[in-house]
Amino acid sequence: MKQDRKDDIISSLKSLEKHESNPLENLYKIKKIIGEMKIKLDSLSDPFKKQWLYQLIKHYEESKIPKWEDEVKKKFGYELEEKLKGIGFELTGHYPLIKVAFYTLEVNFNNLSVIIWWGYKQERLGTCKLTSDEVFKNLMEIHNKITQRPFNDREFLSKLYEAYKISLYLQNKKSGDQAPISDVLFAYTFLSQDKKFRENPKKDNFREYPRYFFSYDLYRLKERNINNMELNLIIATRAYTVRPYDFLWIPYNEKGDGNYISHIKFREVTL
Repeated sequence: MKQDRKDDIISSLKSLEKHESNPLENLYKIKKIIGEMKIKLDSLSDPFKKQWLYQLIKHYEESKIPKWEDEVKKKFGYELEEKLKGIGFELTGHYPLIKVAFYTLEVNFNNLSVIIWWGYKQERLGTCKLTSDEVFKNLMEIHNKITQRPFNDREFLSKLYEAYKISLYLQNKKSGDQAPISDVLFAYTFLSQDKKFRENPKKDNFREYPRYFFSYDLYRLKERNINNMELNLIIATRAYTVRPYDFLWIPYNEKGDGNYISHIKFREVTL
């Protein structure tokens, strides 16, 4: 067993040497190997080898790895900023949370990954490796998926008004009252299903409409009046921001500023 442990450590050292040839790309693997070596440290019976390995691990943790982490941060931030500038997007904020357009990038330098969020950590959109190429590619795919969908103001507003009326009916409320935005989204999603789903409402025929689609569609909606009724978005009070289900973040500009909305209503327009 001791021989096996010794062979494990030799294997780890060889792997460490291999990955150190490109530390910025392999930093996660290097940190993982160091962690495994720390576990194996206690199994060594030779005090000199044990002390040597302890000093080696300490050197990596206190000197090499912090230096590489700083280099990764600088390289990633600079490269991503340049790529985004090329399409007119601005990168702002500070690690671990940086912002671009409607999105927040949660950067984790421990496992070298990035979580892409809609708004300020409102809806999780995806996770990818911490490289500027991967983040840029994933971010653009997500952005296009959200923003390039066909959209018609009148059609959206008409279905939204119907969803609002359904929500009021189910709660025994009257026209002009506020309806919870989550209830309206639920009703709108089913109103938006095509004929195939209505005829056979199974999973394969269901067309998804996630919260971030609804958020973006409310942002890009320009028309607010229908049948002499005007759409109003009600900003959430503190009581309605405890549970994510009770509110929806909606941007009001392309810099990613937005409001938390808990209810909507259509009020009669008086002339």
